[in-house]
Amino acid sequence: MDISIYDNYSGAKRDFDFFQIDGEYKMCDSLLAIICMRGSATFHIRFREVEIKRGSYLLINTSCPFFIKEHSDDFHIDVVRVGDSVFNLSYDDVLKNRLEKLIVNRPTNKISDKKLMMFHIIHSYLKVMVREKSDYYRDMIIFEYIKIFLYEACHIMDDTVSEDNLSRKERNITQHFFQMLEDEYKTNRSVEDYAREIGLTPKHLAFVIKKSTGRHPSEWMDNYILLESKRLLRSTDLTIQEISYDLNFATPSHFGKFFKKHTGLTPGKFRKSLFTNE
Repeated sequence: MDISIYDNYSGAKRDFDFFQIDGEYKMCDSLLAIICMRGSATFHIRFREVEIKRGSYLLINTSCPFFIKEHSDDFHIDVVRVGDSVFNLSYDDVLKNRLEKLIVNRPTNKISDKKLMMFHIIHSYLKVMVREKSDYYRDMIIFEYIKIFLYEACHIMDDTVSEDNLSRKERNITQHFFQMLEDEYKTNRSVEDYAREIGLTPKHLAFVIKKSTGRHPSEWMDNYILLESKRLLRSTDLTIQEISYDLNFATPSHFGKFFKKHTGLTPGKFRKSLFTNE
């Protein structure tokens, strides 16, 4: 079952640790539901800064780059990580699609103290349940409680227009681009292809993405590839050659040049530096 329940204050085991303040983007291959129990923090999520404090409910989508920019000393959060397989097993694509739309338009909202405590109780219960032996009833209980978390997000996060200068059409274009990018960044690095799929000229797409995020579409493509390459170098035993082919580079040499251009290090030296700094 692709679910984990943890926090940043009790010593609970974390299978995706994003709490360090290092300015490095992280990407999780699952949906993250985060409840702030105490303190405050500033997250940098894709192209915007999001501030959370006690009672904030934050959703971060699968493969969305983010990092914590800063947080208070008393910052406490409860985290629920939900893999795509959970939506498939629970036959709830409608919930998944609704969440994806909400995450783009309004990833965070404030919840009442009453609901905050309700979430904390459910989170504590789930921490116990996921450690129990798996069987049909235990799995269904976990599925249903996870869905409570996520349906509650749909309930409290509406389609309120964000406080920016983007039109609804421009927000939809931005959402469409990033949904495509998160699915295709390994295999498709052509601005023209993305623009054609969305129904725009490359120039128009570049204008909208630059306006909404401050970056050209090609910069986002490079950023996604760089994040994934760092993750593979850091977290797997794949060779540099295997990583280069996994990321669809023509040769390891092309991958090495790309990586050094963006980091100042070759992939091999980057991997060695991880062990040196441990």
